[in-house]
Amino acid sequence: MSDPMAVLAMTGATTVVAAMATSVWEGTREQVVDLFRRRDEDRGAVVRTQLDGDAELVSGEEDETVRDDLVRPWARRLAALLRDHPEAADELRALVEDSDGSRDGGTWSQHIAARAGGAAFGAQGPGSSIHVHHHRPAAGDAPA
Repeated sequence: MSDPMAVLAMTGATTVVAAMATSVWEGTREQVVDLFRRRDEDRGAVVRTQLDGDAELVSGEEDETVRDDLVRPWARRLAALLRDHPEAADELRALVEDSDGSRDGGTWSQHIAARAGGAAFGAQGPGSSIHVHHHRPAAGDAPA
């Protein structure tokens, strides 16, 4: 993947999917919809529906496989957009740069749960700390 536009599309897709279960999701979603409106106004509505469906899949799933499965289709969509509208590259780069919250001092939040004696680990962005949560069932609790 040496083509700079392909690299940008993959980076953008990874950023979009990573943001789906975080506090920056609403803003990221609107930036992506705006990018795709370049094709036509109706395309923005279709993309919003796709994003909402994918975000629902991510929020209900603790397994990273779902996220991994979503990156490639979004990379293809973004690559096609960049092929048709190379001027969208600057906006996509800005989306990637803005997503870490460092530009405006913002923060990301993420809900991570451990169940049935499991452990959950979470970290986000540069300089983040790792929080380890262990769930120890109380006496009489049935495993989930």
